[in-house]
Amino acid sequence: MPVLKKLQDPIGQAVLDYQNGIRGESILVRMNIAEDELLSPAYFFRTFEQMPVQEQEALKRCSGKILDVGAGAGVHSIWLQEQGYDVDSIDISPLSCETMVKRGIKNVFLKDIYRLDEMKYDTILLLMNGAGVAQTLAGLEALLLHLKSLLKPRGKILADSTDLLYLFTDENGETWIDIASDTYYGEMEYRLSYKNIKGKPFPWLFVDPHTFADYAKLCGFEVKEIIAGAHYDYMVEIVAE
Repeated sequence: MPVLKKLQDPIGQAVLDYQNGIRGESILVRMNIAEDELLSPAYFFRTFEQMPVQEQEALKRCSGKILDVGAGAGVHSIWLQEQGYDVDSIDISPLSCETMVKRGIKNVFLKDIYRLDEMKYDTILLLMNGAGVAQTLAGLEALLLHLKSLLKPRGKILADSTDLLYLFTDENGETWIDIASDTYYGEMEYRLSYKNIKGKPFPWLFVDPHTFADYAKLCGFEVKEIIAGAHYDYMVEIVAE
């Protein structure tokens, strides 16, 4: 995904406002397959204790030189930095990067992940449904192969996502997914807005754990563990073979 312009950066403006003490407004999240939601900017500033168990577990499993992809306001980077880790925090949101710098995060990069190729890492984080940066199921293979090129030998990726099958399941447990469709049921489109700032629509991927594991193996990773969350979400640890 290309770097955003500041006037089309609703999440970035929301977290920068929150960092500067301007609060009370929420981010409007529009989706093409679910109802609109409101997201509080405070969510991007939660503490380790406020994180879901699978995020906590991912942070505990980090080691060595770490890359935090889609770092946002730096909620994971700042905790890791406080534990003494060397962390690179990357995001396409210029105002989120500005927020991270204000928070004291040391290594902040305004960059598309596919433009990063000069570094090597022991751990790569893709959290807060971070696997979605792949955008589509077809893009997941390309993303994993690119991230593998950024890993040191036996380096690992800690990623999370959510299985959206529940959106297509009735109270009797029956699903109504069109198996003839060319589109994977976890591919969706977002459009975000905050105050008078409207972002452009963008695709995002929610992938079920079995499919994620299959793609990881296809790309030469060993699937170490899948940890389930509270509501169809999960974290997966994969290691480069």
